[in-house]
Amino acid sequence: MNICAIAGRLARNGVVKGTEKKVLMFTVETRSGGEDGDKNERVSFVPCIVFNPSPELERKLVTEGKGLYVELEGRINSSNYEVNGERKFQTEVVVFNRSITIPQN
Repeated sequence: MNICAIAGRLARNGVVKGTEKKVLMFTVETRSGGEDGDKNERVSFVPCIVFNPSPELERKLVTEGKGLYVELEGRINSSNYEVNGERKFQTEVVVFNRSITIPQN
């Protein structure tokens, strides 16, 4: 089974591509292995996508996204492709619709 749960802050505002079939793209910054600023703390940047996001989610992540704390579930998707003769490898989380939450402080 391919399911992951991620919680963290958005590294920057989200971006929407497409008009009829929209894709909301954003990056979640996750931290583990120590306290804030501790040299043992590891920071990871996880690219995420949501297909056909709700208008409210789209507005929130595009206009107020950077630094916003989110929790989500999704599946890991990996792909290989070629650009100008160079092989590229991409991994992202495809967020399950309606699984993303923005807890209130």
